[in-house]
Amino acid sequence: MPSVTGLLKQDHREVEDLFSKFESTGDSTIAEQICEELDLHTRVEEEVVYPPLRSDVQGGPGMAEHAEKEHAEARQIIGRIRQTKDADHLRELVLELKHAVEEHVTEEENEVFPKMENEMGASRLEEIGAEAEELKAAS
Repeated sequence: MPSVTGLLKQDHREVEDLFSKFESTGDSTIAEQICEELDLHTRVEEEVVYPPLRSDVQGGPGMAEHAEKEHAEARQIIGRIRQTKDADHLRELVLELKHAVEEHVTEEENEVFPKMENEMGASRLEEIGAEAEELKAAS
């Protein structure tokens, strides 16, 4: 059973690949794929990952609150992406989203995930990973 941190890192790599594909093509369907992936990813984090982060990790409440603010920023950009019809504006918005996501990913992978791994233990991270997989499968 995979660890939740491993699953989230896999999501991060998939979205990074989508950003690269969009940059080379400018294809609006790829932009929508990015938005869909991020919608699901943030939902999994907020519903499955952040509750135990808040309760089981020292400093977790502050980390979760900070991440949720970043999610709100990403949601605003996603809303603007979904409304634009102009290709140049779409490129600008996707680039803005990419920068926001890169910052979020860096913080998670360098600060949040190591703290979770150190303080929660492998079996708890696998339990949360199973919950995350269930939510993704049901979506």
